[in-house]
Amino acid sequence: MLFDVNGTLTDTSAIGELWGRPELGDRVLAHAVSTAMVDALLGVGGRSFRDHLRAALDVVIGEAGLDPEGVERALAVAASLPARSGAGEALAMLRDAGIRLIALTNSGAIGGQRTLEQCGLAGFFDLVLGVDAVNTFKPHPDVYAYARSRLGEQRAPVAMVATHPWDLAGAAHCGVRTAWVRHGARVWPAVFPRPDVQADSLWDLARELLAHSW
Repeated sequence: MLFDVNGTLTDTSAIGELWGRPELGDRVLAHAVSTAMVDALLGVGGRSFRDHLRAALDVVIGEAGLDPEGVERALAVAASLPARSGAGEALAMLRDAGIRLIALTNSGAIGGQRTLEQCGLAGFFDLVLGVDAVNTFKPHPDVYAYARSRLGEQRAPVAMVATHPWDLAGAAHCGVRTAWVRHGARVWPAVFPRPDVQADSLWDLARELLAHSW
């Protein structure tokens, strides 16, 4: 089972809390994803997701009229975000049920590993895969194809867990089953295929996945 990391397993509110605006964390991540998607669409390589986060912080903090002095500190915080509430318990439930857990992050593999270590979740994962291996970003099909090739289980069912509908749309396009964790009042875009399983929290999602024999 594939897990997105940024925003799915980790809580982005810590980014905005430096300015007393925790809601800005999701905005920073969303902006970074949007510019990374442009790189993926145009076939531009050479930039890391950290580069996109840096640019996103400049934009979001600038538009909010906040002090830019905290941007570099926020960038460091973004690399060591805390785990989502209940994330460890949910992952332990799935692992104990015999499900192989793989992280698939828009960060590089080393950066993703570091993030998971910082938030205490690294021990649950057999592999941490990053987009640096294919020099593009999710939801480009090459990312999911790379993950499946590393699993060595092309014919076995693979599932992707994420809080981002665009990530799950990319996975579904590549024949991967999808599980959506809402993490709040999120609404699914009608233009994307509906997720196979969905729940409000990682804990509830883990129970749903096991109930569906995943």
